[in-house]
Amino acid sequence: MSERRVEDDFALLEAWRGGDRGAGAELFERHYSSIARFFHNKVPESAQDDLLQETFHRALENAARFRGQARFRTFLFGIAHNVLADYLRKLSRRMARLDSQADLEEMPSESFGLSPVATVVQHQEQRLLLEALRRIPLIHQIALELFYWEELTAEQIGEVLRVPLGTAKTRLRDGREHLEEQLRELARSPEVLQSTLDNLKQWAQRMRTRATPATVGAS
Repeated sequence: MSERRVEDDFALLEAWRGGDRGAGAELFERHYSSIARFFHNKVPESAQDDLLQETFHRALENAARFRGQARFRTFLFGIAHNVLADYLRKLSRRMARLDSQADLEEMPSESFGLSPVATVVQHQEQRLLLEALRRIPLIHQIALELFYWEELTAEQIGEVLRVPLGTAKTRLRDGREHLEEQLRELARSPEVLQSTLDNLKQWAQRMRTRATPATVGAS
């Protein structure tokens, strides 16, 4: 993303904060796909739009804290991460079966009884990858998806998750190990497994467009 684009994001945020709804709509259009992908494969489809809208509302509420020191996308992903955490805490209380002291992000998304998101995929490798991601600890799923789908650096992922660079790198490394373990358990044939492992980055990047729901309007 160009430096001009980053500066434009900051200007749009300031204008939106000043009451320019058109600037807010422009920011929403620019970053909708990324935030939609963030919630994809982690929460039910019925909840995704509300969480996405909540993310942009919180971005506006916290606009005064953003002064362009970081990319707007990083700022926005950080908010989305908090929105997801709040949603999972509420969900766990409704389920009334999870320890209130449990670290929810150490649990895989499938632990919350969430059904796999319906995604049209053409290749076995893509289906395998999506299911494997849901079976690893959520904190690693998030890190890997930000890395492969959004092309964030380890440093930027650390900013999103509010952890040191070294911790972000560790989560990426451990996440790949967890993912490979799940891929081996889920693969129905050695050929599909090998294809997925050998071309993990390519298959993950191909999933990027498949994991983007149709655009909805900002409220």
